[in-house]
Amino acid sequence: MALPGAKRFSGVVTNWHDERGFGFIRPEDGGPDLFLHVKAFQNRQERPHDGMTVTFESQVNREGKLRAEHVVVVGEKWSHAPTARRVGAQVAGYLAVACFVAIMILEVVFWGMPAWVFAVYGGTSIVAFALYWQDKRASIAGTWRVPEEQLHLLGLVGGWPGGIIAQNLFRHKTQKEKFARNFWFTVMLNVLIFVAAGTIIRFDWVALLLATQQ
Repeated sequence: MALPGAKRFSGVVTNWHDERGFGFIRPEDGGPDLFLHVKAFQNRQERPHDGMTVTFESQVNREGKLRAEHVVVVGEKWSHAPTARRVGAQVAGYLAVACFVAIMILEVVFWGMPAWVFAVYGGTSIVAFALYWQDKRASIAGTWRVPEEQLHLLGLVGGWPGGIIAQNLFRHKTQKEKFARNFWFTVMLNVLIFVAAGTIIRFDWVALLLATQQ
């Protein structure tokens, strides 16, 4: 997360691949070119192109390479409000996962939900996490991408907790509004199915308890 007052630099966009959503920035003050991804832009309405003059902040990625972040076209002012909204969305996502896990534990311990439910959610979440990681690397390298339908299907069958963690950790798919809407729709469907199953189990458990008392 960028800190208020972080040093900003000027440069020119070069070698931009619009179909892949990435390119480079050649710093005005010299030095090596920095990797640039379309998600680093504050304003997404104007597509980046070669020769575009921008200001940016320099960061080092996990591979130890320089990349540009918090990029705006010269003349625009960088606002940290998008960063604050992203942090809020991350916190909300983690809280959703934590609350669901807590509810699932209560269902298993007190209301007879089968313990293998943990394995289903855990296994699909691991698979989802791995696919988001693979898709993030593919988006940077410009190679084969994981179909969004596959990610949504995994979320629907129980992998959405892993999907939320991967999205926040890798900062992947968090700015694509259509994907986010479809993703949260699959989350709601899955939770509704889980709640319905839990309700049926509770009714069966109560019925069995009443029958044993007669």
